[in-house]
Amino acid sequence: MFSYLEAARFLRVTPEFEDPSLKIRSFSIDTRTLAPGDLFVAFKGENNDGHAFVAAAFGKGASGALVDLRRREHVLSKLRDGKIQAKNLIPVPDPQAAMTALAAAYRKTLPVRTIGITGSVGKTTTKEFLFYLLKQKYSALATTGNLNNHLGVPIMLSRLEPSHQYAVMEMGASHQGEIRALAGLALPSGGILTPIGPAHLEGFGSLENVYKAKLELADAFGKDDPLVVPADDEYLLEKIRQKSRQAITVGFSDRADYRLADLESGNGEVSFAIAGSRRFSFPGQAAFLALNAGLAIAMAKSIGFTWEEIPSRWADVGFASGRFRETILANGVRVIDDSYNANPVSFENALKALRSLTVAGKKIVVFADMLELGAGEKDFHRELGERIAVSGADMAFAYGPLARISVDAICGLEARHFTDAEETLAALKEALRPGDLVLFKGSRGMHVEKVLEGIRNITFSSQK
Repeated sequence: MFSYLEAARFLRVTPEFEDPSLKIRSFSIDTRTLAPGDLFVAFKGENNDGHAFVAAAFGKGASGALVDLRRREHVLSKLRDGKIQAKNLIPVPDPQAAMTALAAAYRKTLPVRTIGITGSVGKTTTKEFLFYLLKQKYSALATTGNLNNHLGVPIMLSRLEPSHQYAVMEMGASHQGEIRALAGLALPSGGILTPIGPAHLEGFGSLENVYKAKLELADAFGKDDPLVVPADDEYLLEKIRQKSRQAITVGFSDRADYRLADLESGNGEVSFAIAGSRRFSFPGQAAFLALNAGLAIAMAKSIGFTWEEIPSRWADVGFASGRFRETILANGVRVIDDSYNANPVSFENALKALRSLTVAGKKIVVFADMLELGAGEKDFHRELGERIAVSGADMAFAYGPLARISVDAICGLEARHFTDAEETLAALKEALRPGDLVLFKGSRGMHVEKVLEGIRNITFSSQK
């Protein structure tokens, strides 16, 4: 990335304890994941103050630190107390803003083509599919983990190298204007909109505003650059027409530019046809992800891939944890971890996939509140309960105040509500048997993954 002298000149500050032999490898805001050579960016977040970890960052090999001018003396005192030698300390009025400015400046020096991805559901899976395809032909980088916001995108940009030809940048938002700002940093030359639905309504205020926010991505690149979208969302297509631009459409309707058909799921694999008789497959049981795969294929084709350059079987495509990842535990329980996040659209997709699966034992749904749904949250949770009732599940276990509304709306199967994850786990342990299938779903803030972790080491009596 930059040398420290270049970074300091750009920020119009003077580095302290300058070590010109060191350069900025990339940015880090977390000492747990910091790599030697990273520039540690210290700022006060909601839960922690990064200035308390500057010494630890240098101890792990940070090549420098961006710190708040007002916290400089505190940082130096902590370094002296710990007998830690500071290197390339850059005091600035706002470390987060300085990081963003450096990322933007660095991005402008690179010829890399960036593809932006946003939407309400399926962003991460679509990103993984497209990244997989790009790697068949190009040197590429893609968003890792949850680095898709105002902090994550600058970090990802700092990881770009001059050798990268493509970057796939996932962009999330909970308020209008955020996608515009992220796209202004990443400078995309194309974009994908995944399905849009009621998510983060507390911040957006309405579904219409969600659409407006996601379409901010389309405003960030030229009208001749590719915009790939679902074909079955007429409201979205009308909004795009109002912007006087064209979109490449993917879906199951006859009007789709890339029509999906002959969807099959079984034996640990999903397969589908697209644009006629061309057939592709990927691992897993989540048939609804065929749309995401189709979006990725359409983008690959739009940037110059031939059909022959796209593998027919995507056996080694990566799936992030918490995104409908299926595993059979050592104790024989089959789990689907879809716990990364939840909104009405993603939950509906998960339940449709659950219904299509064949299992030896019971189908159990473990879930918690869908958060940030605004004034309609009770209605959304009541409808969720009605969907679970017809999902083919045998049992449902839930916790959280809003999940109680869902449980009360479930008829025809055993549905139980608990106060927290621990109480839910205790009841689930009593109900589980080898061969059961458990779907875990809930908003990130509800930590449904704790229940999943709790059942990994269950030993049933026949296994003792």
